[in-house]
Amino acid sequence: MESEIRLGILGPGSIFRRVMTDMPRARGVRVTAVASRSPERGAEAARICGAERVYTSYEELAASPDVDLVYIATPHNFHCEQAMLCMRAGKHVICEKPLALNGEEARRMAACAREHGVFLMEAMWTRFFPAMVRVRELIREGAIGEVLHVTANFSYRATMLPATSRLWSRELAGGGLLDVGVYALEAVTDVLGWEPEAVQGLCKKAETGVDARFAVQMLYPSGATAQFGCGCDVTMRSTEMIYGAKGLIEIPEFWHPTSFTLQRASGETETHTFPPENEGHHYEFMHAAECIRQGLGESPVISLAESIAAADIMTKLRREQQIVYPQEQK
Repeated sequence: MESEIRLGILGPGSIFRRVMTDMPRARGVRVTAVASRSPERGAEAARICGAERVYTSYEELAASPDVDLVYIATPHNFHCEQAMLCMRAGKHVICEKPLALNGEEARRMAACAREHGVFLMEAMWTRFFPAMVRVRELIREGAIGEVLHVTANFSYRATMLPATSRLWSRELAGGGLLDVGVYALEAVTDVLGWEPEAVQGLCKKAETGVDARFAVQMLYPSGATAQFGCGCDVTMRSTEMIYGAKGLIEIPEFWHPTSFTLQRASGETETHTFPPENEGHHYEFMHAAECIRQGLGESPVISLAESIAAADIMTKLRREQQIVYPQEQK
């Protein structure tokens, strides 16, 4: 019988309810504690997820003997500090995407995990859907031949939100790139790898100084190319296209896919469908739990090297557009 991994939630904010929707399906994982600086929010979160412990400080959660794994669910600019707090206390960590504000922070987090012998993973939940697992298998099997080009877009319209909202705030590391662009970027790196030789980006800035929209293109040493778009001022169709020498794969809503279409060079087309999910976050927690049981320090599906590289690419894109957050200027 597999050992149960006890999960603590740090910061049960807006993403929390979505993540918890399918958690009862996460075999071998049980939510035992939540930590919120608001006692009322903490009590409500505990009711939702069935947690036995409610802490009013993150330090208490990090020190809790009833928690093995902590899920960091706070805004981007707090990830590094809070993840390291937990890892220094010997806790394993799943940290919401993006892993860190920039590449420098991501490296510090990875070094902290290794120093303290704990597991650390970016919560790139899209990687763990059965549809994406099958897509990777087909690519490895050569179903579409050598991959030559990948495209992915993830953007939505949030212009109705006030300038003080997290999405538009420089102080809270707002902007479309870190909010949803990370999904499109890591859809590309999942297929082509995290070492492109050239990355170019164009940006439309918001009045608050964060990015409202990015258009990015990448070139790999193999000659493969990629393009991705992201933003929070326009709705784009969230489709990933993977073009190979012998066919293509089309993945609608690639960030929570329930189907994809494979078209072979012969013209033969086949559609693969999978059961719909409420949200599907439970897959990543089951994966993390299994990694912890095996004594792994990182995930073989979304490695720390890849998360660091993604943070580096996004940092480069932002800084080329003079988008620097206050925390980075200290």
